Amino acid sequence: MDVEDVIERYGLIPLAGEGGWYRFITRFSGLEAGSIYYLVTPTSFSSLHRLSEDELWFFLDGDECEQLTFSEEDGESSIAILGKECRHSLVKAGLWQATRLKGGGRWALFSTVMCPHYDEGMYSAPDEAMLVRHPFLKDYLNA
Repeated sequence: MDVEDVIERYGLIPLAGEGGWYRFITRFSGLEAGSIYYLVTPTSFSSLHRLSEDELWFFLDGDECEQLTFSEEDGESSIAILGKECRHSLVKAGLWQATRLKGGGRWALFSTVMCPHYDEGMYSAPDEAMLVRHPFLKDYLNA
């Protein structure tokens, strides 16, 4: 299956700001949680951002990705490899995060879950001052 097939099969649309492709799946009644499909491609991926709530990622299909998390408070960063060997990750609220394909990958499909469900007020992008303080993070921005 190629990336165009995945986009069509799941009815995905471009995710403005962050990058990648997505489709809202559901809100879980009683929990105020929500879930999306999220597709990473070589040219559009989860650009560096942070959320005010925890986000749970589930790898569904495709090629391996690397997921960066970074704490500006203590300068700690880590990379998790998500794929068939490691199918989930939890990105804690307030951490900077970015998820992109490993070299040579064609696409990767995820589902993410947030509780409460996502709204735009939870999202923040890095400012130029942060990128000056931590220049390695520029590699995790969509062009």
